[in-house]
This record gives sequence, C-alpha cells and structure tokens, in this order.
Amino acid sequence: MQEVLPPGATLLGVVLSDDKTNISVMSGNDMAHPLLISLTNIEPCIHSKTSLHAYLLLALLPITKFTHKHTQVHNLLQDQLMHQAINIVLSPLKTAPAVGVMMSDLRGNLCYCFMPLAVWIADTPEENLLARTGLKASPVTTTTLKSFGDVYRDPPHTVENTLIAICTVCMQYSPTDYKKFLKATK
Repeated sequence: MQEVLPPGATLLGVVLSDDKTNISVMSGNDMAHPLLISLTNIEPCIHSKTSLHAYLLLALLPITKFTHKHTQVHNLLQDQLMHQAINIVLSPLKTAPAVGVMMSDLRGNLCYCFMPLAVWIADTPEENLLARTGLKASPVTTTTLKSFGDVYRDPPHTVENTLIAICTVCMQYSPTDYKKFLKATK
C-alpha cells in the first residue's frame, strides 16, 4: 500500500480492540465496550503487555437495557445502538485512509499520513456483533449452527452479502417494525 501513496506520505495501520467489560463494580455493575486504538507498527510483544500502554482508550461504547417485552427486540436495539455509536466514533478514521491527515511526529514535524483499519481484535460475540450475524452463525463464513462441522465449505461472509441481505429485508419490512423485521432477518 505504501507504494500507491503520494511521495513523502506515511502509512499507519490502525488496530482496534473491544471487549464487553464491567466498568463499575462498586457502583451498579455498569457494562460497556471499551474501544481501544493502537498502530500496527508497534511490535506484538509490546502490544501484548498492558503495562506498556500500547493501546489508548478511544471510546466507551454503551450497553443499554431496553424496556420492550421481547428479548430479541432488546438485542436488535442494542446492536443498532452499538453500530450507530461505532459509526460516530470512527467517522474520522473513515476519511483518513482515503484522503489522509496531517499529523505531527515526536519532533514536531508534520507528516502526511494514511491510516487504514488493519485489524479489529474481538471475541466471538463482538465479532458477530460487528459482522451483523447471529450468535449461532460464523462471522467469517455464511455457516450457521446447523451446518457447523459439515464437509461442505460455506462461502465467505462479505460486506456485499450482508448489505444485499439487509436491503432485501428492508424492502419487505420496515426496520421499525421490530418483530417482523427480526423474523425476516433470521
């Protein structure tokens, strides 16, 4: 990727990480997704030691409780809120890979930097949330629980497949009609 950048520009790959965490044991057991950010040019041995502070807290993404009588609707609303929060927090990182940003180095010199998202480190529940798959489906392929362990290799889970599926369901049912929308998406 460095070869296609303008002369003098720098490539800085971004690493994001999140995991559902209890953030206040003493005051009500509040949960959140701390979204951490780092760079790919930091050595893995440094990344793996939390005492070296290779990751910075970018945001605390909310985990809320909704008052709808159906648990599936709660989960849908939580997932929609999480995606909206991620969209807002990461909006500057969406332009940085395409247009680039000016940043200063340790000496105070300005550098023209391009920052594509290289890695998102997450557990399986967070991977399913990010990929918009169910808990009983693979975030990497189109495999579901019923076909886990089959000899047949399912096709990869792609952005295009997800968007086509979402658009198809949205044409049939309004996303605000949660019960019908959930039934169709399953």
